[in-house]
Amino acid sequence: MTVIVKSTPENVIALPQQLLESLNLSDGEEVKAIVEGQTLRLARLNKFLALRGIMADDAAFDEAMSSLNHAWDKWTPPDIA
Repeated sequence: MTVIVKSTPENVIALPQQLLESLNLSDGEEVKAIVEGQTLRLARLNKFLALRGIMADDAAFDEAMSSLNHAWDKWTPPDIA
């Protein structure tokens, strides 16, 4: 599948319907875009993380989310014996 990339000022990624269906995503679903080198990964946000959009003007919530994101970025999976 080939897609065309366009930029917009909104935090929206438009995906072809076939790709949405392949990823089992729905219109309006919130995902986190993760860039690793030349790879773009999409990760679903659980209901708790979706609160971030609802509480966008809450400084305490933003600080808590920042702390969680920082901890998540530093986490590495344990070695398997």
